[in-house]
Amino acid sequence: WRVQADQEDGTAEIILQYLAPYSWGFLFVGGWVDLGVIRHFTLLLFIGLVFWCCEDKIESLSYFAEKDYTDNIFCDNMVLQREVTVKIYGTADEGEVITVTIDGTENSTTTDSLGQWSMDMPPHTAGGPYTMQIQGNRNEIINNIMYGDVWLCSGQSNMEYQLEKIINRNQYSDRLAEVKALPDVRMFIIHHVKSRERQDTIQVYTNDSTKTRWFLNGEDDYDKFSAVGYVFGTELNDLYDIPIGLISADRGSSSIESWMSSEALQADGKNDGNTYYNAMIAPIQKFPIKGVIWYQGEANAKSVTKAMAYANTFKTHIQYWRSEWQSGDFPFLFVQLAGFGRGGYIDITWPVLRESQNKALDLSNTASAVAIDLGGVGIHPWQKVGVGNRLVVAARKIVYGEDIIHSGPVYNDITINGNEAILTFDFVGNELIARAGDPEGALEIADELTGFTICGSDHIFVPAQATISGNTVIVSSPSVTEPVAVRYGWIGLPSANLYNKVDIFTKTGEPFIEALPASPFRTDAFTIEEYTGDSPD
Repeated sequence: WRVQADQEDGTAEIILQYLAPYSWGFLFVGGWVDLGVIRHFTLLLFIGLVFWCCEDKIESLSYFAEKDYTDNIFCDNMVLQREVTVKIYGTADEGEVITVTIDGTENSTTTDSLGQWSMDMPPHTAGGPYTMQIQGNRNEIINNIMYGDVWLCSGQSNMEYQLEKIINRNQYSDRLAEVKALPDVRMFIIHHVKSRERQDTIQVYTNDSTKTRWFLNGEDDYDKFSAVGYVFGTELNDLYDIPIGLISADRGSSSIESWMSSEALQADGKNDGNTYYNAMIAPIQKFPIKGVIWYQGEANAKSVTKAMAYANTFKTHIQYWRSEWQSGDFPFLFVQLAGFGRGGYIDITWPVLRESQNKALDLSNTASAVAIDLGGVGIHPWQKVGVGNRLVVAARKIVYGEDIIHSGPVYNDITINGNEAILTFDFVGNELIARAGDPEGALEIADELTGFTICGSDHIFVPAQATISGNTVIVSSPSVTEPVAVRYGWIGLPSANLYNKVDIFTKTGEPFIEALPASPFRTDAFTIEEYTGDSPD
């Protein structure tokens, strides 16, 4: 909503309508009085004080940008999903005839009693740029439109983590100089907003609050985009020469539940509430996408109970997003929680959360980018290039059909032979290896395999010796004569170095990724007790 200081007819009522539920006491005291010549100043001061008093509530409010006809997401430089029917929609006067034209294709409709309209435009191959004209009683023009692949980048702070942060660390300077020049990567940042009610339109991040826009690659503020999303999108564009649209809808500290619709929450046995879904996701679910990259889970790993419940909640989340978009089982690629070395409850709950994340791999068109080796003592690791590249590898296999190994070794089975546990794996690649050195750097081979623990019937896990034998790993410990179970990487920040060797190249034939890490796992199903030490909050 927008307030103009010279408005004579109901400004106070508008303010009361939207803010009264949160600040009725202040509004009652402040009131609305006609103070003559200082009326405008009083109103501005009044509004400023309300915003200051209600800062934590303001993000729940709806926002309407000034556009003639189309929804906020339709603007210059946008990318429309190729090869699918695209719905164009917006608002106008009741009964107004709206005609949309793009690349010689035209369609018309009439607005309903609420002034809302939508129409389907036929599938279009990748390419551009095109101009869209929306004609009614007025005329709206949208320029420099590309058809390509649109990816939603969502989750919490590690997805939100901005490109400029890794640029400032000089972690991406060489590659950035190349991909920054790619013209057909466009970015769109959705403003952080919660709502108790499902919204029809979105707030959009921009320096000019009266204008919404897609960012062009390399222009001002492009480095405010998600680092993981940027690496993912630019590498795909460079590989396939397909325009890439990236939509950022993320929020630090957000739980998975805050990204779910009321129907999904009810199906998962949870209560509805004030969610990011209502304000940031629901308004764009008519906008076709290629798929989702997802980096979230830290907020749900504060207890064993919550971490275990994540397994079902995550599946429900994926299934309902797919159903709500009505685009079939679109690809859903997610990042497994990175290594985090704080200790305390982290060493208990984070391995459980990672295990719960992996259960979503039972769903079709899903893949995990393991990041156990891309972390440290902070919850926001800076190694986002490696994360983005591993998501690219997953997309190259799952989405674009390349004949590559897209996953590190995944535990398959255990056999006990005397005092040894013999483990077999899927996704062995060329061979199993113990890796040394920088996981984002050139491949180095380690002298020993690390990260394994083993237990007997007492269920007490101790550090284990592990050796690679062909496509298996043999695990043992002098203190465990009759093994029962093995765990790998089962703490917050493990020293774990089992990888597979793979052949994944750039479009020019240079190595892109030479090895992928094994996912942490356990062979047991023992009950894991809650941590009773420090509070996760």
